Amino acid sequence: ILGRKGKSIFVQELANSQVNSNKPVTLKVLNEILAYSSVLVSEDTLNSLLNMPRLVFYDLQKKETLDFIYDKLGTPHSKIQSQGVYIFTYLSTAQKYVGSSSQLAFRLKGYLNKTHKSTGKLIPLIEEVGLSKFKLEVICLPYYPEFKSEIVLEQYYLLDPSFSLNTIRVSNNPSGYNFKPLFMYNRDKSILYYSTTQQKDFITKLSISHLTFTKHLTKGTYYLAKYLFTRESNNAARKSHMTLAEIALMLKRDRVNYNREKPVNGLSKAIALIDIQNKEEFMFESLGQCIIFLKSKGFSASQKTLVKRLNTDQSYKGFICKTVNNKYKEF
Repeated sequence: ILGRKGKSIFVQELANSQVNSNKPVTLKVLNEILAYSSVLVSEDTLNSLLNMPRLVFYDLQKKETLDFIYDKLGTPHSKIQSQGVYIFTYLSTAQKYVGSSSQLAFRLKGYLNKTHKSTGKLIPLIEEVGLSKFKLEVICLPYYPEFKSEIVLEQYYLLDPSFSLNTIRVSNNPSGYNFKPLFMYNRDKSILYYSTTQQKDFITKLSISHLTFTKHLTKGTYYLAKYLFTRESNNAARKSHMTLAEIALMLKRDRVNYNREKPVNGLSKAIALIDIQNKEEFMFESLGQCIIFLKSKGFSASQKTLVKRLNTDQSYKGFICKTVNNKYKEF
């Protein structure tokens, strides 16, 4: 029986064989490759996806074009994002590149603002000849509860040899042959909460920002002071058997607690409240604890307002608020 890595190599070879054959893509071959992503489609569904209307854009170097794209797809940070497939065509040679995303505006922003890393074939070519030499087609796709329609359509086009700017021929497998799973453990790696082959799963399914996830993965630091992200597995770890929804809820609760208790800034400053009448000092490890203290005194305290009064001569609820060197350390 093939393991996960063995399946990855097999499906890559199957896809490359189809591309090199120059034969039309059959539903049978497509489904054999989609099985890697646990997807199976009917001929009617595939035809429906292939016949979806396209948005076509030229003059990609112009701000007006970018604004027009956002007008059609939504802005990169809209709560509701269009999902689908995008195709770049190099006009001089008709070479193509296909990609897919559940957040089209956000993904395309990286290409059009040239903020994506210079890897593969497409981005270095854009840097060399400029966006004006390309045509962009966008196909917005409907939601299917049983599979990601954008993955299906992207995979179909990846098997077409005219998409020669793509370096990987299997969708939903961005790192190709050499992918390494990502793991989420507790601090001592005794409990495995979650694993996946795609970084975006942590971002989209567990609501962890890309910057935060990358920082902790790279530095080996602890997310919310409790969780470790790593590519190194620990076979001795106990699996939590929590569902993805349960893990997301757990992290949501931990974020609330962490933000309430965390120090006021990265220098780990504690907070001192000084009574303006009797000069009595009260020490707290975090702003959240200050607010709890003030509310226990009957005040309707606001952390936002308290921050504005930090290290000023303005009193708040009868107290001067200052930061001091913190004797506490995060464990």
